[in-house]
Amino acid sequence: MKHISNIIIAILLFIVGKILLQGDYTTFLQWWITIVYLGIIFMPLTTLVFRSFHDKGYLFSKSIGVAVVGYLMWFLSSLHLMKFTVVSCLICVIISLIFNCIIVVLRKKNNTNRSSNNQFNRTKYLLTDKALDSMITEELLFFTLFLLFTYVRGFKPEAYGTEKFMDYGFMTSMMRSDYMPPQDFWFSGTKLNYYYVGQFLATFLTKLTGVKVSNGYNLMLMMVGAFTFVLSYSLVYNVTLHYRKEKEKKGEFIPTISGIVAGAAVLLAGNMHYPTFQWFEPLVRKFFGIEASTEKYWFPNATRFIGYHPETTDKTIHEFPAYSFVLGDLHAHVINIMFVLTVLALLFAWQCTRNIRKEGNRNIWKDILDPTIILIAFFIGVFHTTNFWDFPIYYVVSGAVILFTNIVIYDFKGKRIVLVTALQGIFIMLASFIFSLPFHLNFDPIATTPYLTVAHTPLNQLIILWGLPIFMVIAFLCFKISDYDQSRKQLLSLEQRKSEPKMLNLFRTFTFSDLFIVTIGLCAIGLILLPEIIYIKDIYDGDYKRANTMFKLTYQAFIMFGLCLGYIFIRLLCFGRTIRQKKVAVIGLILFAFSLGYIQNAVNAWYGNIFKIDGYKGLDATTFMETTMSDDELAINWLNENITDNPVVLEAPGKSYTDYERVSVMTGLPTVLGWHDHEWLWKSDTTILEEREADIERIYTGTDETVVRQYIEKYSVSYIYVGKLEQDKYALINHALLKSLGEVVFTSPMKDTPAYETYIVKILPRN
Repeated sequence: MKHISNIIIAILLFIVGKILLQGDYTTFLQWWITIVYLGIIFMPLTTLVFRSFHDKGYLFSKSIGVAVVGYLMWFLSSLHLMKFTVVSCLICVIISLIFNCIIVVLRKKNNTNRSSNNQFNRTKYLLTDKALDSMITEELLFFTLFLLFTYVRGFKPEAYGTEKFMDYGFMTSMMRSDYMPPQDFWFSGTKLNYYYVGQFLATFLTKLTGVKVSNGYNLMLMMVGAFTFVLSYSLVYNVTLHYRKEKEKKGEFIPTISGIVAGAAVLLAGNMHYPTFQWFEPLVRKFFGIEASTEKYWFPNATRFIGYHPETTDKTIHEFPAYSFVLGDLHAHVINIMFVLTVLALLFAWQCTRNIRKEGNRNIWKDILDPTIILIAFFIGVFHTTNFWDFPIYYVVSGAVILFTNIVIYDFKGKRIVLVTALQGIFIMLASFIFSLPFHLNFDPIATTPYLTVAHTPLNQLIILWGLPIFMVIAFLCFKISDYDQSRKQLLSLEQRKSEPKMLNLFRTFTFSDLFIVTIGLCAIGLILLPEIIYIKDIYDGDYKRANTMFKLTYQAFIMFGLCLGYIFIRLLCFGRTIRQKKVAVIGLILFAFSLGYIQNAVNAWYGNIFKIDGYKGLDATTFMETTMSDDELAINWLNENITDNPVVLEAPGKSYTDYERVSVMTGLPTVLGWHDHEWLWKSDTTILEEREADIERIYTGTDETVVRQYIEKYSVSYIYVGKLEQDKYALINHALLKSLGEVVFTSPMKDTPAYETYIVKILPRN
C-alpha cells in the first residue's frame, strides 16, 4: 500500500512540476536526475560511513557525490592534467563509479572472510526494506522542496543587485576556463585570488547537467536550499532515533517530528528580531498607549540590527540561511551549508559506530584512519577552498566532538584519550591541507589580523537575536545535570556519592545523542561570544570593523542552533522527566514558532504573490538585461555568440554593488579592472588598482593614438566596449580615436537613449 501511495505522490509531483515550471521543467529534471545518479553512485561509500543511520545516509550520498566528483574535476584541472570540459566531468563521474565499485568488491571479500556466526557484521551495510522505504520518502521530500523553491525563485530569477554580479561572474568565467584557478575576470592577466571552489562546484554541475549557466545559477541556489532542509531533517531524525532506541522509548513518529522542526529551524526560521519587532513591540506599544510605528517590517532588518537600531559606530552583520535564500546571492557560505551539515552528520555517524565498537581492544591506527575521519578531513580541506572561515570553525567543532567521544569510549583513561585525540586532530589537519594543496599553490593569502574587540553588543540585542537558542542549550544541559543528581541521590548512599567523581559519572550518563547536541550547542554559543572578544581585521574598517567576523561566525552558530532546537524541543517535550522540562519545551517551541513567520514576510516582500502563477518569469538569471540594459544586452549577446576564447574586453570600472562590470559578468570575459572594493580585498593593495584605473581612463579619453596603443598592449586588450556607463563615467571619451583603433564589430540598433551609442571595437594592429 505504501509503495502505491509513493507512486501516486510521484506522479502528482511530476504533473505539478510541469504546471509550475512550464518551459523550465526539462532543465529542472536534468539537474535533479544528475543529483540522483550522483547519490546512487556514492551509496557504497555512504553506507560504509553512515551504516548506523536508518537510511544508511541516503540524502548525504548526494552531497558527498557532488563534493567528491566536483573536487576530482577541480583537482585534475588545477594540476593541468585534464581540461574542464563536459567530457572531463563525465570521466570524473566514471572514475567515482569505479571507486565505489571497488568498495563493494572489497566489502564482499571482507564479509566472505568473516565467521559465519557474525551475522551483524555481514549485513550491517545492506539496505533493508525499511531503509529503502525511507530513501523513497526522502527523495520525494527532496524533489518537492527543490521544485517549490525553484518555482519561487522563478518570480525573481535575475543575477542582479547586491553581490549577484560577483557570484554569477565567477560561474561565467569558469565556464570559459580550461584550467583552475580561472583568470580573474575583474583583473585581467592574473589568477582569481579568492575562495571560488564553491562556485566551481555550481559550474561543474552546470556543465555536467548540460543546462545553460543562466539557469544553473538559480538551480544550484535552490538545490542547496532543499538540501539545507532535508540534510538537517535527516541528521536530527537519526540523533533522536538513536536516543529513543538507546533509552528504549516509545514513539515511532517522534524522530520525524524532531527532524522537521530542525529543518524548519535551520532553513525557514528567522532570528527573534522578527517576532520582537513585528509582533511583540506593537503589542507593548498598544498596551502602554504609545503611538505605533508606521513602517512595515522589512526582512533585511533582522540581519542589520546591531549598530543600526539604534545607530552606532559598531555596525555588524548577522545573517542566516532564510535571508540568504530569499535574497538569492550564490555566496560561498551559502553553497557550503550542504557540506557543513554533511560534516556534522559524519561526526554523529562516527560517534554511533564508535559506540557499536565500544567493547574489546582498540587499534589506534584504525581509529585514526577510520574512513569517516578521512571523509571529515576531506570536507574540512574543501572548506579551505570554498569558505575559509568554515575551516577553523568546523575543525574546532570536529575536535570537540571527537574529544568528548573519546572521553566516553576510553572511559576517562587520560593518556589514551590525549594520544588518540591528538593524533586524530593532527591527521585531519595534515590531510585537509593535502586535499587543498593545489588551491594554496595558486593563492596569495588575504591579509587579516586578529584584534581585541573594543565595541560590544548591548545585552538586550544579544538576547533578542540569540537568547532563545542559548537559553535552550543551557537549560538542556542544566536539566541533564539535575536528572543525574536526582538519580544519584536515589541510587547511592551519602558515602558512595562522596567517593565517586561527580563529573566523571555525569559524563557516563550522556547518550551519544545528548552528547552530540550539547557539544555543537556549546560550540555555537562560543561562536556568538567570540566576536565580543576578538575580530579579524580586513579591508573593512571604522564602523564595520567586526562586521565580517560576526557575520561568518554567527551564521554557522545559527545552523548549529537550529539542529539543537529540533532535538531539544522534542526531547524535553516527549521524554522530559519533569513537568518543568516539558513547560520549558512548550514555551520555547511557541516562541520559535513565531520566528517561522519570517520566511513568509521575506518571500512576500522580495518575490511578491507567489500564488499567482502568471507571475512566474522563468529561471534565466540574465532576463533583467532586456528591460534594465537593453542596448548592453544586444552587445553582450554578440560577445557570447562570437567569442569562444578569453580575450580581454575593456569596459569602465566602477564601485562595488553597481551596474559596472556587466559585460565581464554576463560573458565571463576578463576586463582590466572590476569592482574596486572586491579587488581590494582579493589583491590587498590599492596602488595597483589606482594605476589600472588611471590607465583605463587614458585609453578611453586619450588623444594620442601611440600612447593609447601602449596602454592597450600593456593589458593585452583585444576589444573595447563603449556603452552608456562608459560615457557616463568619461565625459571626454574619444569616440573617433577608439573607432580608429580597429574594426567596429558591433553597433547597437536600438537607440533607447539617443544621447548614447553602444559599440564594440576589435583592436587591429597598426597599419
